[in-house]
Amino acid sequence: MLLDFHVFGFIGEAKFTLMSACPEIIPYQDGVVAREALAEFLHQGWPDVPVKLWRQRFTHWWDENPVRSPQSHLGYVALKEGEVIGFAGGIPALFAWQGQPVQGGYATSFRVHEDYPRIAAEMFLAQRELMKEYLIVHSTPLPRIREALLKLGARAETQITCHYLALGKLACFNGLQSWPSLDPSLRVIKDLTEVHQLARPYRDAERLEKWVSLDSLKWYQASPVRKHHFVGVVDAQGTLSSFVFITPRRRKGLPAWDVVETFTTREESHELLALIGAVTQDPGLLPYDHGRLLTIADFEQEPAFFGMPALLRRQEEVCHYFLLPPAFQHVRKHTVLAEGDIGM
Repeated sequence: MLLDFHVFGFIGEAKFTLMSACPEIIPYQDGVVAREALAEFLHQGWPDVPVKLWRQRFTHWWDENPVRSPQSHLGYVALKEGEVIGFAGGIPALFAWQGQPVQGGYATSFRVHEDYPRIAAEMFLAQRELMKEYLIVHSTPLPRIREALLKLGARAETQITCHYLALGKLACFNGLQSWPSLDPSLRVIKDLTEVHQLARPYRDAERLEKWVSLDSLKWYQASPVRKHHFVGVVDAQGTLSSFVFITPRRRKGLPAWDVVETFTTREESHELLALIGAVTQDPGLLPYDHGRLLTIADFEQEPAFFGMPALLRRQEEVCHYFLLPPAFQHVRKHTVLAEGDIGM
């Protein structure tokens, strides 16, 4: 039995050893030996993911992650006589609220050995204490786990509007609406090395949203498991004010591009729409030919996206669940697809 759901936990500083007749759940304590044991254990649960790729993912999640600190929460591990029998991992993340960073994490890679089902429940319930201080994101839970998350008080963001846009010469089929023009003092880029700084790390100080930094953008783009292509808008000084991340995928067997994150520091969406329009009209902004269809999802039915040209729009389901600290239970939240461990 492979329990493919996710719990975000935390790290301690002691050595990764425990000799006990009874299984015990402890904070994951990172190190070379710990990682090797963990990679082997997770490979047993997901045989199609080689040990080498697990090592690469750990490096990306924890060593290269610009928001990780010595106090970051990396996961819980269950041990029996020094052997790993369960893991519930976490990828450190930051969110923005009222101009300040908020600690959080992406739940990932929950596996428990089939002989210890009780351990799975205990590891999952450990979130009750953690969520008092940390914002925990679940983006890939199984149906039965979704129910358990709701019982823990998770906020479910499961309905999106997906906007389908044709690219290049086919863009004429998107409708009669015209795209806004980009201010002549700005330019569109597709190379993060041309960005020197961000205008600011959030758009709206009165909502909870991802904290954005130049380092976090580079980190997200460097994922070892999925390609994330950047297209952005900068001024003459290289200050980034709007961007999108786009990833290749297949829809109904057809090659397509998905916009997994949109961001702008502008109060209005004019610049962001001009950027999206530039991508639809010039597929050369994408790194290679991967079909002539682009999709953009929004969780809030943003008026700007509903006003832009599109082939069609339809409601779709996703699996984003947020365990929020008490202080944020009633705070407005802005959600994007690029939250959680998907693509990580």
